[in-house]
Amino acid sequence: MSEPGPILVDTSVWIDALSPRPGPAGEELRRLIADVEPVVLTGIIVTEVLQGLFRDADAVESHLTQWDLLEPQGFGAYLRAARLWRMGRSRGLTLTTVDALIASLAMDYGAQLFTLDEDFVRLAKVTPLELYRASLAA
Repeated sequence: MSEPGPILVDTSVWIDALSPRPGPAGEELRRLIADVEPVVLTGIIVTEVLQGLFRDADAVESHLTQWDLLEPQGFGAYLRAARLWRMGRSRGLTLTTVDALIASLAMDYGAQLFTLDEDFVRLAKVTPLELYRASLAA
């Protein structure tokens, strides 16, 4: 049996975890970090998290540097993201370019995507995108 891939944590979960009173997803991310689970990021998620900060940005920047980044590997990564966007659109899913790239990277790297974004949940029903499923019931 193969080990599960890394856990790509989406912006929505980071925002929850960084809040003064995190919800179940934020608490789960804190648990993953404490248990040294294979949490990873992408550059675009780092950008999204940091652009929304008005305080403690330096501390959060420093905090985020401790995880590996899943980065696009060449032109093909962007082609796959565009195809994913078009495929979603043909099935009635409206994805942003950023979400298409995040989903594509998760699939490229065999990562589970930990997200609160329902667009990814819908996308996972029609693609090989694997979502991180935690018991988030309090």
